[in-house]
Amino acid sequence: MNIIKITDFILGVIDTLESRSLPRGVASSSSNWLTLSDKIELRRGYFILGDENTGSGKITAEIKAKMADGTELLYRTRGKKLEYYDSTAETWGEVGSDILGDDADGEEISFAEYHSLAGDQLFINSPNGPYIKIMMANPTSYVVIYDSSKNYKGHILIKQNRTFLWGRNDDKTGVYGSKIDNQTYTTVSVENIGTGDGSEKTFSDTLAFKAGGAKRTCFGIVATDGTETFKDNNDGTLTGDKGGTGTINYMSGAISVTFNTAPSNSQAITCDYQWEDSTVGGIADFTKSATRVASEGFVMRQDDGGILQNILSLGNQEYCIHENKTWVLTLTSDDTNATNLIYREKVGIPNKNAGVATGDGIYIINRGDDRDYELQLIGYQEGSEKVLPKSISKQHIYRKKKVGIDLSVYEFNKAFMFEWGDYILCTCRTSISTENNRMIVYDKVKKSIDVMDYYASCLAEYSGTLIAGDSMTDNVYTLFSGWDDDDSIISNYRKLNEDNLDFEGLKKCKKLVVIGDIMKDQILKVSVQVDNGGFVEVGQILGTGSYVDTGQEISIGRTTIGSKEVGGGTGGAVAYRYVREMTMPTSKFNLITLRFEALALGYVSVTEVHYKDIRIKSRKQPTKYV
Repeated sequence: MNIIKITDFILGVIDTLESRSLPRGVASSSSNWLTLSDKIELRRGYFILGDENTGSGKITAEIKAKMADGTELLYRTRGKKLEYYDSTAETWGEVGSDILGDDADGEEISFAEYHSLAGDQLFINSPNGPYIKIMMANPTSYVVIYDSSKNYKGHILIKQNRTFLWGRNDDKTGVYGSKIDNQTYTTVSVENIGTGDGSEKTFSDTLAFKAGGAKRTCFGIVATDGTETFKDNNDGTLTGDKGGTGTINYMSGAISVTFNTAPSNSQAITCDYQWEDSTVGGIADFTKSATRVASEGFVMRQDDGGILQNILSLGNQEYCIHENKTWVLTLTSDDTNATNLIYREKVGIPNKNAGVATGDGIYIINRGDDRDYELQLIGYQEGSEKVLPKSISKQHIYRKKKVGIDLSVYEFNKAFMFEWGDYILCTCRTSISTENNRMIVYDKVKKSIDVMDYYASCLAEYSGTLIAGDSMTDNVYTLFSGWDDDDSIISNYRKLNEDNLDFEGLKKCKKLVVIGDIMKDQILKVSVQVDNGGFVEVGQILGTGSYVDTGQEISIGRTTIGSKEVGGGTGGAVAYRYVREMTMPTSKFNLITLRFEALALGYVSVTEVHYKDIRIKSRKQPTKYV
């Protein structure tokens, strides 16, 4: 009895090569199945994070900001609104009221974190919106720091203790830099915030620094009555050395302290602190002298290559990627000998977020010479200091030709790229959709590419899980989570290569054996196609079938893929091993193709396929080709 086994599922989807030429176990097309080398599995679903907004819309940006103590904060923008996620209440609350304004309504927004002695800070900017600063310890307080004499509106990146800015409406090709943060802080000593009366323990006031300038923020708070001293914990709380407690809003200056023992009558309650203004010698100050000196603001001209889309870092260099050309900006540590040179012709990206900097290098969607789109990696060549772009979407060599996935069927003008664990993710859209409705998933370790139908305008990682801003509604979803898509069965299929079963000619295959893991509620439909005919169902694998070993649980990890579930979790999920033998309803054939489709809710995988009882007939071609 002849048996041919598929035990390895490699490379994901390859569709730039004829299906019959593909290695066994490779997919010629697929939707919503993940390649895991030793198996393939149905992707997990998604569920909404926080409260739901009905109707159409779009999340224009999101960020997980992280405080120095590890606390994670999640922000998003939609329409005119900037919103903050309250993980305790599991709701989204607005910061201010429509603070992005009419001009930035629906515009792509930039977020940038900055951590210094002055505290954990978050900056928000865009070409038409306000330039905003938030102290993360007070996540719903903000100040507009835009000043036409000091800074600009545009997209921002904070690195090397300065802000890089690009995308100004008045200048689409220039690279702007702020001053290097000189950390010039003003110290205030013994400011009175109350007077004891012998019985009152709690004292509240507003520190005077704010009256001198709306853009100022404070830090380093020390309050005392001479007996108990309060220390600033850098997270908006104050702790007294005698057990008292307090709070400070670094943005507004609102302070409150509650002493363990009431201060004596007429005892002054005083506060020492420091304050800064980021627009004065800080990272929101882009000014320079008539004859520029080191560490001041700058502008670098890059007027060749189309619109400057993004600035991504590789080592100590800034790769300024335009539409069809890339420049490299190198700033020395003392800011005295910068270079601003063209790196490579015909290397560009179609929009701001069609690239992501990683430890491996910079992944981009390149269409710099108007050819088909390619996923590429700009990185150091092995054993060399030379930085070159190489194709990732067409990286496999077959018959001396690069093969992989054809990205020309997708549009990337609204693409968003993101690194998540071993994956590089890229959102895109089909030509019939106006918004992103696909996600390209590249596994850096397995070198495989799969295609998902997630709708995502932007991506972030929060609490160890992947979250997506919806491209069609004003909601954020946790991806790769649960077993359904918003209460619907996941639309999916996996079509393998055309296989001649190691004989070029007519043959029959009497039995097909499929092995894998399945949850009780799931159903896996198995179909075959012979010699490019229609697909015919071979059978279904039921999670409750007699061929499922329900006596032995198979751990498949948590319901949500990631380090932990948002809001906690119930531990790992389980499935059961199945071994299903089915009779093949086919006549004689030369080539055969398998197709899998999950029909219900729950986990399912395929780990092995056996073509069993193969009977050779002749070397003739199928009648349809004669």
